[in-house]
Parts: sequence; structure tokens; C-alpha cells
Amino acid sequence: MKKKQKQKLLKQFRPNFEQVRLELFNEIVSKAKKDYNLVLDIFIDPKKKDDMTVAFNNGAQVQQFTVPMDENFNTVVKRIQKQEKGLLARFSTNLADSIASYLQPNLPQGLSSTTAKEDKADKAAAKKPVEIETQPKEVKKEAVTDKDVKKEAEKDGADKEKEVHAPMTVTDFTQAIANFPKFVVNQTDAGYEVVEKTPKEERLLATVAKDSNEFTVEKALERKYKLKTEVIPVIEAFAATPISAR
Repeated sequence: MKKKQKQKLLKQFRPNFEQVRLELFNEIVSKAKKDYNLVLDIFIDPKKKDDMTVAFNNGAQVQQFTVPMDENFNTVVKRIQKQEKGLLARFSTNLADSIASYLQPNLPQGLSSTTAKEDKADKAAAKKPVEIETQPKEVKKEAVTDKDVKKEAEKDGADKEKEVHAPMTVTDFTQAIANFPKFVVNQTDAGYEVVEKTPKEERLLATVAKDSNEFTVEKALERKYKLKTEVIPVIEAFAATPISAR
């Protein structure tokens, strides 16, 4: 099979944005049920397409609130679509925890449904029952909205930056690039060039400046569908390393 045909097939079988978002909703519902014994339904109201609507069924009534799907939220969904390892599990867990914290503020996070019930039973035995005012069916709250999603997205993004942009010396960079077939690093007066050595020529793939954190990725590397996802993070990490630490 030719390389272009293989790339086309991989792209065709990758879930689209809406499918990935639905998968995220299902994961949140599953984790909320498993960890907190909460019965949730998460969907997008046609009249509020920029919001994630969360419906909570407490057995007596249904309470609804919305969570804005802002740029941070959509960025994480796109990263999940690209099959970033472990991101779906982390992000769905964070959102399930935030929703549970809003619906049941006194419930410790991360408990299994069994443990949660035992913990609530112990507290009920120690105190007199407290009457809780029920919420109307349609409720808008700020508790699990923009702030929570943005916080979780930025936290996950910061973890990713820390993971990818570890300090890297010139030697480390050269060795890391050499791990890719036919790839080498050439030093010039102005910077470091990542090139691919072919029988006919040396093809320039990327350049990192010596006196700044700037770098350029050439089209020749962008066209390498699978390799670029591994090579570019190495280039980014080296470029992000302070000049004095290279």
C-alpha cells in the first residue's frame, strides 16, 4: 500500500470531533455513576449549542445546569481526537469530579459508590437529618461552568507542556534527532538545522535559532504524517530550553 493511501485511510477511520465529544460525555456519565453513584445525562441542547447540558436525576426530580464549551474545552477535545495518550481518561475524570463536587459539596472526591454510601451513612447516624431544599428543573449555576472547564483544560495543558518541554542540551537534541532514520543535526553560525540525508541531497526539515527560542518547521517535515508528531515535540523542547542550559 502506498504511503498516501495509508495516510488517507488513517484519516478516514479517525473519529470526527462530534464523535469524540460524545465519547467524552459518555465517559463523564460512566465515571460519575461508578465513583459517586450519580445518575447523569449529558447532551447538547439545540438551543444552546455552545453549552454542555448536564441533567442530574436524584430519583425525585431532574436538575439541569450548563457548562460552556469554550475554546479551552474544544482544544482538549481536539487533542483527544488526535488520540493523545491518557487524555480522555484524565479530562473526563476531572470533569466528573467537578460536577460531583457541585452536586454533592460534602462528598469526598474519588470515592467509589459503595464507599460514598457508607461515608454518608456514618454522617447521617451522627447527626439529625437535615432538610434540603430542592432545586428547580432548569438551573443555571456558575459552579461547574467556564471556570472549572478552563481550570481543568489549563491544568492538563500545563502538564503536557511540562512533559514535552523538558530541558534539552545540544548533545541530547542531536542524539534524539539521530534516532530517526537519516535525520541529523547540522550546526551553523545562526542556529541548528535538522536535515534528512538522502542519496541525492540533504533536505532541510527544521531550524532552531542559537540566540533565541525561535524555530521554523519546513513543509518537508509537515508532510511526514507520522514522523512529524514525534520529531516536532523534540524540536519544541530544544527550542524552549534556555540558551544557557543547552
